[in-house]
Amino acid sequence: MLRIAVLTSGRGTLLRYTISACYDGVVDGEVVAVATNRDCPALDVARKAGISTTASYPETSYGSPAERDAAMAADVLEAGADFVLVGGYTDVLDAAFLKHFPDRVISVYPTILPAFGELDESIGPALDYGVKSLGVTIHLRDPHSLSDGPIIAQIPIPVEVDDTIESVTPYIAAVEREHLPLVMQAFAEGRVIREGRKVRVVAPQRRAC
Repeated sequence: MLRIAVLTSGRGTLLRYTISACYDGVVDGEVVAVATNRDCPALDVARKAGISTTASYPETSYGSPAERDAAMAADVLEAGADFVLVGGYTDVLDAAFLKHFPDRVISVYPTILPAFGELDESIGPALDYGVKSLGVTIHLRDPHSLSDGPIIAQIPIPVEVDDTIESVTPYIAAVEREHLPLVMQAFAEGRVIREGRKVRVVAPQRRAC
């Protein structure tokens, strides 16, 4: 069973998906902590869901990003978290934070990485460039990067010339909602295996009739 900490900075869309997936039994896990880097609607989502370890960690309240990440790590570890989902979190993470959760910090990025990485908002630049597909990348998080890290899954989404951020965002959200729980359940079942820069996801065993 995963004991999940969610890091986010926005509306809490992935947080809601994750809470629902755990509640419905799609993911064998529980959200035990929510951390943000600023006041945002995700905090209200967490509190309404009854998640007791819920806090904001603005960088300005600490002497350095490393100090902030150390405080955040201490709190989510105290809550019992052993897995971290980074969803819409707009800051990089210090290496010391990631060491507490080796190969168990995953991030969701709304392009087919490495294209248009390291951007707070990557959909607009990708559309302006004229790409023929966007997508969702789920990857392990590397230190000091928003988008670097071994790739676990990529799901492409075709786009048209006249598509906009507003027109494609619902499709990206639908893909995230469908595929993120599958990846998290693979972690819960021990089926995610890192091999250097590559990640193998082993198919689930079929149950005997």
